[in-house]
Amino acid sequence: MIKRKFTKGEYEYPAYQTKVVIIRTICYFLLALAVFLLGYFSTKTKENLLTVVAVCGLLPACKSLVSVIMYLRIPKFAENIYQTLTSKVGTVSVLYSMYLTSYKLNFPINCFGVRGNNLIGYTEFPSCDTAACEEHIKMLLLQNGLKNITVKIFKEQKKFEDRLQQLQNLEVNHKENEILTLLCDISL
Repeated sequence: MIKRKFTKGEYEYPAYQTKVVIIRTICYFLLALAVFLLGYFSTKTKENLLTVVAVCGLLPACKSLVSVIMYLRIPKFAENIYQTLTSKVGTVSVLYSMYLTSYKLNFPINCFGVRGNNLIGYTEFPSCDTAACEEHIKMLLLQNGLKNITVKIFKEQKKFEDRLQQLQNLEVNHKENEILTLLCDISL
């Protein structure tokens, strides 16, 4: 059975990418161990050039382990919310299951919608600081030359759905793809 690759912005992406980084990390550690054991069994001592290569091989393995830790911190997004929102988005450009990180806080966002100069988001998680998330996104938009973008993150699904319906009536803006790309770039 061939499994489909998921990309950022799809609901299944965090779970898929978590599996990918776990498998990659295991392979990196096993490769470093195999190089070490090859050197050890061929020379009967740890003091050989392959030990140095194995230790250097631990650098990408440990970097990948950091990715595993970050992906394991992503909370599980509710599938029923995803199903409900997919039926409501219409022609608005959306991204699902996004996990934004900043220096102080992390922001799990179920859905982002972009139309015109409006960026809206919905989070099901009460612990998500929506005001801090809005400020973080606004700052990043400005740093990337995207000005006059209204950012609003909702905690109430009904209000988010109502705003999505309002966005249907707005004109498409050439900045939408840039905004979506930026959101993908700044999220796990």
